[in-house]
Amino acid sequence: MGMIISPTRELSSQIYHVAQPFISTLPDVKSVLLVGGVEVKADVKKIEEEGANLLIGTPGRLYDIMERMDVLDFRNLEILVLDEADRLLDMGFQKQISYIISRLPKLRRTGLFSATQTEAVEELSKAGLRNPVRVEVRAESKSHHVSASSQQLASSKTPLGLHLEVIWNVNQMRNHHNLLICL
Repeated sequence: MGMIISPTRELSSQIYHVAQPFISTLPDVKSVLLVGGVEVKADVKKIEEEGANLLIGTPGRLYDIMERMDVLDFRNLEILVLDEADRLLDMGFQKQISYIISRLPKLRRTGLFSATQTEAVEELSKAGLRNPVRVEVRAESKSHHVSASSQQLASSKTPLGLHLEVIWNVNQMRNHHNLLICL
């Protein structure tokens, strides 16, 4: 099971729709979009009838569903993605994020993505991540200065065909069990 949390209905919807072509190729993966503007009961009914092992939504709706109803078993959640974490916190979702994280297994992979590294994001990373690895991407200046880290990234690019071959092999080894790869 996986969960992707983003700050707005529009961004969650965009993530959901962009992911569908990939998800449709995996027979055992069912995704559901959980955002405000839809009756909570309709979301719960859809989950109960169709099942879901990839939840994509806003913290408010995920919080509502987790707090009110026990329709999902999160013991098998392996991946949590917090997209635009700085905006999640700026928009006042700290309580909901903390609650959601408290209900998830401690042993999971968490991706926390943020355009800025604020003190609040740093605190969230300390509370929600184990053994975090920080990756910083900086825009290249007009003077065309290339830092050592960007040289390493540039020299480590792999042809797309090789990526696809590796993905295919990993997918075959895992027998299509909850594999999500972002290129």
